Amino acid sequence: MKYRVLWQQLWKNLTKYISIAVSVPILFVFIARFFQLDMNLDKTFEHISMLEMPLLFLAIWGCSAVLALVCALLIKFAAVEIRDGHLIGRNYWYFKHSIPIASIYQLYHFSDNGINAIVADGGVHGKVYISTHTEELEELIDYLQKHSLVGDSSLER
Repeated sequence: MKYRVLWQQLWKNLTKYISIAVSVPILFVFIARFFQLDMNLDKTFEHISMLEMPLLFLAIWGCSAVLALVCALLIKFAAVEIRDGHLIGRNYWYFKHSIPIASIYQLYHFSDNGINAIVADGGVHGKVYISTHTEELEELIDYLQKHSLVGDSSLER
């Protein structure tokens, strides 16, 4: 069974986050420049007109949407699959990896460098990172806990 990643919702959330993260500092720079130049609009906006301001923020939003789409599509490929007693997914370096479900001895949360995942640790067989944006994540974790060496209380929800 394949567990897909809910990349559309992730794309929307990333677009909002990136747009705000870029727009707010630019807006503060304009406001600081306005007060620094004695509230003179002509000097403050000598390089950009007031009519171009909405276009600037529209361009920021558009670039944010494209960047977020690239990130969301990359995370889309992080779908995991259960086939023939193996958990097939991506490792930390994003290479496809397969580990036997029976050898999974630990499930834990991982968050670093923008990666939010649940790690299925198979010891010598390696690790598979399961995105927190995976559809039916609770069902997948329950299945892994029942069919592996992991106990029911190993992963706090």
